[in-house]
Amino acid sequence: MKKISIIIPAKDEEKRLPAFLQTISEYCSHSQYSYEIIVVDDGSKDSTAKAALDLRKDFDSLKVLSLERNHGKGYAVKQGFLNAQGDIVLFLDADGSTGPQEIERHLEWFDEGYDIVIGSRVLNDGESQVKALAYRKWMGGIFNFLVSTFLIKGIKDTQCGFKMFRSSVVPFVFGPVRLEGFGFDLEVLYLAQKNNLRIKEVSVNWTHVDGSKVHLFKDSLQMFGNILQIRQWHGRR
Repeated sequence: MKKISIIIPAKDEEKRLPAFLQTISEYCSHSQYSYEIIVVDDGSKDSTAKAALDLRKDFDSLKVLSLERNHGKGYAVKQGFLNAQGDIVLFLDADGSTGPQEIERHLEWFDEGYDIVIGSRVLNDGESQVKALAYRKWMGGIFNFLVSTFLIKGIKDTQCGFKMFRSSVVPFVFGPVRLEGFGFDLEVLYLAQKNNLRIKEVSVNWTHVDGSKVHLFKDSLQMFGNILQIRQWHGRR
């Protein structure tokens, strides 16, 4: 039986996290698979860690990694992945924009030989729904065009907060990662392609949730700089 590790990076999420963790724990408890949940508290100033630990009474395979200071989403996800024990390791955003139902909906792709399965808000399989703000769709389209032009080919949405990995590939794609912020997805996927890993992009249900930690213009500009950094650090494929 597969064991699945769910990594949730969280910073100052004491309000939104408990409800989402409750949803995840209920989902995992009714599954045929064995799950562990790892919340990585990225230097929160509120009671994020306590809010997560309070849920252990409902799901005892929940762990909390508390970082002493804020590093960024990429660093938090990397720490979670390196501490995971599952055969499949994935991360979900703490806001619950993509629910745990997507996990087993797409597990079959690993049986088909894929190493990585990533969610997409761009692909449409006729069953999934994406509820995003219009201006974010527009900005996302521009960013994805730049990414596909200068860094990563064949992937329509690099930034969706739902990505699953076969545990055997985690050292190759997360070990060398240097980006600590929101641009880490780009570095992970670039390293995956450089290592000739098989990536399956799948349509997922995704809903905009207020309170995003992403500053659209500032972070988009920084992530464009990340494209140049990745090419410099890891060379061209």
